[in-house]
Amino acid sequence: MEEPYAQKFRELIRAGAAARDMHDSSGAGKFDCEASRASEAFVEREVGRVAQHSRSLVPTLLAHVGKADKILDVGCGSGGTTVAIALSKLDASEVIGIDANANVLEAARCRAQGYQLGTDRVDFRHLPAGSSLPFESESFDLITCISVLEFVGTHELRQKFLAEFLRVLRPGGHIFLATPTPYSLREYHSKRPLGNFRRRPGFPWSSRPTAVKQMLKGCDFVPLGRYRMSRSSKLRPLAWAAPAVQWAFPWQQFLARKPLTAAGGTINPAQKAAATT
Repeated sequence: MEEPYAQKFRELIRAGAAARDMHDSSGAGKFDCEASRASEAFVEREVGRVAQHSRSLVPTLLAHVGKADKILDVGCGSGGTTVAIALSKLDASEVIGIDANANVLEAARCRAQGYQLGTDRVDFRHLPAGSSLPFESESFDLITCISVLEFVGTHELRQKFLAEFLRVLRPGGHIFLATPTPYSLREYHSKRPLGNFRRRPGFPWSSRPTAVKQMLKGCDFVPLGRYRMSRSSKLRPLAWAAPAVQWAFPWQQFLARKPLTAAGGTINPAQKAAATT
């Protein structure tokens, strides 16, 4: 990230721009939502998120999606995922990042400027929690959503949340979703013992894989377990056992493809070719 944007970005994160909150329209409670000064370790993790996603997320998308012209990053936060995608060989003409936290978007825009990405390539928008996506149906080739679903307060709201993804996704388009495993003895973010089972309003919790797939019913799922293990030199010899052990991963990853048969969809040739390979 170039200066002076790198320094300004650090100052914004240090001041609490990347605070987390429950994306829940009921107002039942909040988690870590009050702005407070972040630790230097947290600041540096935020600075490094573009490199992190370029090493992990982007290769996964390139391997299984290929090209995507218009991309939506839901819950973009400080823009680490959004910028990594915009810089990648996915060759997107437009990447839009949305977040319920208006404060963090200033940091996201600063990050994009630090990578010489103009608003014609990357656009960040505020969307209040619980709102429908402000886009026409079948607008995007790829939707990414990382560490957001667990902050949506109820199963019913999660269903509504993901239904909006399916509405704005073009036939043949993909959804990449990452959320912590529900099988950990401590909830990933709050560290509450058995927090995924002893759910409390205002605290995050993770949905089971079967529940996530049910919310994206009708989509075709790309199995990522074996691929994820094959990319690790330590886990590669055990990649054949991925279906049996992937529950132990700290993060669940889902890659779902919307069928080409969705009614009323106009499929561009590049998207159709990518979906059928």
